[in-house]
Amino acid sequence: MLVPTIKVRILSGSICLLLLVICDSMLSASAAQSSSSNNNTNPVLKAIQKTFLTDSRYLKAKVTVNDFELDADVPITSELMSKGLAVKNQLKENEAMLFIFQESAKHLFWMKDMKFPIDIIWLDSARRVVHIERNLQPCASVFFCTGYSPSADSQYVLETVAGFAQRHNVNMGSDIDFELVR
Repeated sequence: MLVPTIKVRILSGSICLLLLVICDSMLSASAAQSSSSNNNTNPVLKAIQKTFLTDSRYLKAKVTVNDFELDADVPITSELMSKGLAVKNQLKENEAMLFIFQESAKHLFWMKDMKFPIDIIWLDSARRVVHIERNLQPCASVFFCTGYSPSADSQYVLETVAGFAQRHNVNMGSDIDFELVR
């Protein structure tokens, strides 16, 4: 069952964990006051609480790229953000990982521990493409692992299967939309 679609920025690191604990406490206290008050609960807090209570480490997002829809995992802890797609053995055309950062910056990514090539697409706060790295290969060694970052600040980073940007006509300035679905 899907939670109603909502748009949200996800915080990273210890701030996110603190937010989850606070939200859990607030929602638990609210539920204790009245079981009929669930209709008044903020849907963002409900989505975060559901993720926290089910021990799911990823939120889910629907990402739309030039009318093509991707199902994206959204890591919510700094540990999962640092692992990225290295936790997977493969990626399908309609799958992705979406990183949502609290602040815009030149976020650095690398291919450490990756098992397959990917495209990395950086988006600014308006969700416009500011940089693309195509067909990045896994690092041969941690000692020879290149870092990739955009020349402009980004707020979001989308990792897709290699060749995705070319096949779906993603270019600098392209708009990419996404909605949190769970």
